[in-house]
Amino acid sequence: MKTKIVIMVLSGMILFSISCTAGSENEAEHLAAPVSLERVNSWSIEAPDLIPNPVYAGALEDGGLVIIDCSLNTINHFDAEGNHLATRGGEGRGPGEYQTIIAVDFHPDGRIAIADLNSARITILSLYDNEEITYSYKTGWNPQLHWTSRGLVLLNHPFTMMASDPGDILMRLYDLETNEKEEFYQMELVMSDPPFEQISCTFCRFRFLDDLSFFTSPQDTSYRIFRVNPETGEETLFRRGGVSPVAYTEEERTALAENRARGLQAAGLDEPGDYRAPQFRNRFRDFFPDEAGRLWAILNGRVDEPSRIDIFSPNAEYLGSLNGPEGAASIQYTKGGYLLVRYMNEDPDRWEGGLYRVTE
Repeated sequence: MKTKIVIMVLSGMILFSISCTAGSENEAEHLAAPVSLERVNSWSIEAPDLIPNPVYAGALEDGGLVIIDCSLNTINHFDAEGNHLATRGGEGRGPGEYQTIIAVDFHPDGRIAIADLNSARITILSLYDNEEITYSYKTGWNPQLHWTSRGLVLLNHPFTMMASDPGDILMRLYDLETNEKEEFYQMELVMSDPPFEQISCTFCRFRFLDDLSFFTSPQDTSYRIFRVNPETGEETLFRRGGVSPVAYTEEERTALAENRARGLQAAGLDEPGDYRAPQFRNRFRDFFPDEAGRLWAILNGRVDEPSRIDIFSPNAEYLGSLNGPEGAASIQYTKGGYLLVRYMNEDPDRWEGGLYRVTE
């Protein structure tokens, strides 16, 4: 059953209380998290011929690793020691080939879902057999794929909705048993100058639970993550007060302005008025639920410091915090209670990562 609900929340007084300010007088106390991280494996793969542009990576339940290269459009399978096992895919329009890989999700059992923008199709394959399933889909802004126990979720803002519902996010469920697609939710969003009360955006992240409830957060400095029940529209707010945002350095703000100017120039556009780089970083680097239903919120911080991770109960109670792994460029949850971490690395020919077990 499809649900279509306008997403607005809370009263002005509550919104005022959670708006973000620097240097709060009552800085929040960080409790020790009820979990810790234990590194159980690491990889250092130097294979520029195989992965010149490694964008997506996923950990497998047998200890292996998958890296998808978006220059060659290939799926590269490595074992736990980093030895190359196989490569699939490649540039093209035929079966098992890709033109523009734009969204990926990995299942630990070896299934991979891939959205191809130019081909307007989704491919589901397994690393352990030659079976592939292909669906057509409506292309659009910010496509995302998410495995759940009920099937594969695809969400995006289809280009076909630009005139009638600009900015809206459409969510569909692919049932692998019946090969049927069901549209189960449409989130109405203001795309241009969204109000503060809006809980998400056309280009924001979404993370799903097995019951299709999802987490999302606006891309700003406020400490707000929302869980939404798509059947009822009920929202749960996850937040902490007294947590100050992290300011950009002047060097970083200059770099942001220069990168913006280069992007506009490359697109043949002029700067629309005076541009001032933001003073503060967006609040979250990422967030995701674990299998216990807890929410992990990875906060943006200074480059020279480990990321801080705040953990919440399913009822939105703050449980505690811990530091992310040193040198982490990205952190993603893997079913079974693991985190796959990609490390920052100045060598463009080498991919480095680690697998961490979440221990109670």
